[in-house]
Amino acid sequence: MDAHDGSIQKIGNLYYMHAMQYGLCEEPPNMGCDGAGMPSKCGFQMDHNISIWTSPSLASGSWTYVGNSISVADRPAGVVFRPHLVYNPTTKMYVLLWNYMRWGEQSLYAVAASLSPAGPFKLVNPALNVTRGGGGDFDVLVNDDGKGYIIYSQNYKMSIEELTPDYYHSAGGTTYMFDEYFVEAPIFMKKGSLYYALFGWCCCYCLQGSGVLVHTATNPMGPYTLQTGGDLTCVSMNKTDDIHDDLALYNVGEVTAIPTPGQGCQYHNTSTTSIVRSQQNYIIKVTSTTGETTYIWTGDRWQQAPDHIKGHEPQYWTPIT
Repeated sequence: MDAHDGSIQKIGNLYYMHAMQYGLCEEPPNMGCDGAGMPSKCGFQMDHNISIWTSPSLASGSWTYVGNSISVADRPAGVVFRPHLVYNPTTKMYVLLWNYMRWGEQSLYAVAASLSPAGPFKLVNPALNVTRGGGGDFDVLVNDDGKGYIIYSQNYKMSIEELTPDYYHSAGGTTYMFDEYFVEAPIFMKKGSLYYALFGWCCCYCLQGSGVLVHTATNPMGPYTLQTGGDLTCVSMNKTDDIHDDLALYNVGEVTAIPTPGQGCQYHNTSTTSIVRSQQNYIIKVTSTTGETTYIWTGDRWQQAPDHIKGHEPQYWTPIT
């Protein structure tokens, strides 16, 4: 499946995945994101689709390609990342948001809507007016009362603010700021009576993967407390201290990319790597017929396709407690 950095949720009898489609561009030239010649690199093309997939069970081999959520011609021009779908119980609309980067200009968030999770989606706002400007990685929480909240990174800092009732705009007003710097890839969710905000160190398609910092609060707007122990996934490399030897343990095959210095788990320590070789993507909520809920953490394994094709880069899924 060519599906990356998106959202996965059960709607009716099917799980829907809205994700990036990177195509058959061959990677890596060196590092995933080393600053040189970025517009020519596989992850930074302006024609990537936001694809829709469905599955009755989440099982490998069970996924069906539905189509493209919105045509490239009908969305704002830019390099698109991290599409997320939410359902608005007030308007009865499915709202699809994504962030997009424009070369030499400020990054932004776009919003599209549809009566169906299968689309087609129609653009309703090309530039979501978040308080702090810009458009880095993000996630959207729909609270029990139907209110929507966006968590997003801008200038390497993470914050939360409320959305308007239709989720098409920021409501402005109060913004909650987290303490950590150089962070992205957030997940925003509620479990029981607690709200969770999870994010890690910036990892621009980095081979080494990134960490996970878990914050909890009793209100979606905070204040949040960082979980004891700090980063959950950045660990020391194996005794070889060679990430390529480490990757061989996971049957990745030949890897010619190298870790991006100062990114992901190497932001604080050059001898650490993600224990699951991934950057956080999304948490899938799976509820059994008996009402028991399992949470599945998913992460993107950048630069780890054995054939070096960007669209073939895998994900890592694991249940969490």
